Amino acid sequence: MMINNYLKIALRGYLRNRRFTFLNLLSLVAGLFVAYVGITYIKFENSYDSYHENSDRIYRLVRTYRSQDYSIIGFPSWSDEASEEQQQQAESLKSSPGIEEVTQFISSPTTEFITSGENQIQNDGILTTNTPAGFVKMFTWNPVLGSLDNFSRGNKKAILTASVAEKLFGFDFYSQAELISSPIQIGGENYELVAIIENVPVNSHFDFQVALSTDRIDYWGSRIYLQTNENSKIAEVEDQLNSTIATFNPRLAKDELYFGHYLQPIESIHLNSNILYESKTPGNKKYITLISFFAGFILIITLFNYANLTLAIKSKESKTIGVRKAMGAQNSMITSQFIIEGVLLSLISIPFVGILISLVIPKFNELMGTAIASNLIQDPSTFLILLGLAILIGILASLSPSIYLSMRGAVSLFKEDLKQSNFQQFPIRKYLVISQFVILIAISSVSFLISQQLEFVDRKDIGYKKEGILYAYTSQVNQEIFRHKLRQIPGVIAVGAGSSFGLQAFNQGTYKLEGLENVYDDSNQLYLDLEGLKAYDLKTTLEGNPSTGLTLINRTAAEKFANVKGVRVEDLIGTQVITEPEYINEETGQIGFPFTIGGIFEDIHLFSLHEKVTPYFLTISENVEMDGRSIISYYPENSAEVLAGINSIYNELDESFPLELEYLSENVAQLYAQDRQTADLLLYFNIIAVFLAALGIIGITIFLTMARKKEIGIRKVLGASVFSIIKSSTKEYLILVGVAFLIAWPIAYYAANSWLSNFAYRININQLVFACIGLITFIFTAILVGIIAYQAAQANPVKSLKSE
Repeated sequence: MMINNYLKIALRGYLRNRRFTFLNLLSLVAGLFVAYVGITYIKFENSYDSYHENSDRIYRLVRTYRSQDYSIIGFPSWSDEASEEQQQQAESLKSSPGIEEVTQFISSPTTEFITSGENQIQNDGILTTNTPAGFVKMFTWNPVLGSLDNFSRGNKKAILTASVAEKLFGFDFYSQAELISSPIQIGGENYELVAIIENVPVNSHFDFQVALSTDRIDYWGSRIYLQTNENSKIAEVEDQLNSTIATFNPRLAKDELYFGHYLQPIESIHLNSNILYESKTPGNKKYITLISFFAGFILIITLFNYANLTLAIKSKESKTIGVRKAMGAQNSMITSQFIIEGVLLSLISIPFVGILISLVIPKFNELMGTAIASNLIQDPSTFLILLGLAILIGILASLSPSIYLSMRGAVSLFKEDLKQSNFQQFPIRKYLVISQFVILIAISSVSFLISQQLEFVDRKDIGYKKEGILYAYTSQVNQEIFRHKLRQIPGVIAVGAGSSFGLQAFNQGTYKLEGLENVYDDSNQLYLDLEGLKAYDLKTTLEGNPSTGLTLINRTAAEKFANVKGVRVEDLIGTQVITEPEYINEETGQIGFPFTIGGIFEDIHLFSLHEKVTPYFLTISENVEMDGRSIISYYPENSAEVLAGINSIYNELDESFPLELEYLSENVAQLYAQDRQTADLLLYFNIIAVFLAALGIIGITIFLTMARKKEIGIRKVLGASVFSIIKSSTKEYLILVGVAFLIAWPIAYYAANSWLSNFAYRININQLVFACIGLITFIFTAILVGIIAYQAAQANPVKSLKSE
């Protein structure tokens, strides 16, 4: 009965203060929605690979060589490893104590033709394994048609994901049971289709769309995963594995640059990897932390808004509370009423949050590349957390009025009216408002500096031509004729061969300068022909018509070598550098692979600006053949004609695989995809924070203006101008914003500097940014307060003086 009474009083209060109830509800919906986004995003990022049934016992084998870790483990004979030797490696690893299952595979980004009967499509994401039994036993894939057991028996078997099957067989492939065991051709090879599985979950650290079983992996190495026995001690398993590897690869074990293998838990790969050749870009803990702080701060703004407006509304009802106390109401009853009212409104906001989630989360998943549930019912654990947060916010927001008003005596409550209760002088109100401004200034400053860094990335001269460069791939047989015809296309500047740029970091090599003993391991080797050099428009010291067979070093390497040798950079030409000095030719006794410095090229950002430029060695050769790649430089304004010409020429070649094109500008942009995703999300959070702060400022200002209605009327009668009334309303906020600015400054600087530390090349943090954001915050607040104060000042003073 008492609960029903409390609910009735609460609902009447909401209706009586419709304007403030609406502002509170709007604030709660926005804040709880951001909380849902933050919680589910963090859960998603920490859920990678946990869907595998035995994920707690699955590990990736990682090799440490030189000073780098490798996720692809090279075969003892590299690309020349026979199928029997590859199988023997897997069997040896499986026989190692503590190991239950082993699988090794490699994924290819190359696009291939997939043919079934008269149906043909193009697709990439093809995974090849020569240990199919381990692949289906260790990892959890959900079959739609067929059996995974069949995949583990024999070779030349294929598994398609649902998305590929839909493209190849149509939307009704689910009902076509006859597809299983049918022949299918992939990349010109015949396979038996044995299963169609659900798409690989987004929260997998590796991806594929087609899985093939073969007797040999046609690559220099493979990704190796192992499942340990239950209760195995990982340190002991690692020791045994290294001993096992030493038996079938003794040459590696004796290599002075080899530092062993270790096991990396599959569940920790996404957020704890700094390893070469990852299948997908790993997550970034700093970015996740920043997103969680933004979401948390927005939730705090929501709480402060709710607490402020609740305190304001309840201070208005002091006489009503006095009547209830005079009628015998206990302090606990008043407190309970406040808390129920606070919690009830929070709970009322949940359905609206659910609607917002269903509308926005699909777009969020597209932006961030996630698979977060767009329905609260689909994620019950998060729903319960959200419910708990709503209740907690309701309780915390009710504490201030509970403490201040329920503890007051009935007589004192009767004596005070809205103005005399002097809500605007409550210290707690000022603390809450200052805290809101601190969060708003900090979030806005960090968001602005992040956007400035990304603008810096876009403007930065990376040392080579980025726009108007694309890579086209053909078979080695057709490369010469293909390039010859490409050069005849109008708008094409140069067609060369060699290394691609705009890459993820790859392995570095060792080297030393002739006559010196120090060995370094921070170089990257590049190859280009003269046309490739022209295509990239690299700046070099070469003049006239340079010959091939030269090796150039970049400016960073030149400055390093000049410093080591104590000579000028110009004097390095002709100096010999020995790469891989640990290698000795048994027949000739030659140490390493020496080259003579033939020139210098200006630094390029081969990788992203996250990576520091290190020594690069560029060999200029006549016959550079790398993955069938042709480097095509063209005028961007002729892109349509050039693209049409490339397609026409390629169709004449009768290649066995589809034309594959890569734009260098897109490759470079992809290096910063994660940064831009984070920046976009933080920008949206910043907009929500500004919106919530505006709601809070509007609500409190409206309330305070109502409290000062008579005062404003008297001042107008006494001749006060509209400007003076607006000035008196806004001057307090100048002090509050000023205090908030001093607190937010170091917080924002630390957060922004932490994010920028992910970049080797970054902007300098201009301290004026924080001052400008603080000034904009005050101007924004003054405009909102000024508008409300102006409306109050324009009111007829006679009406305000007649009230009450």
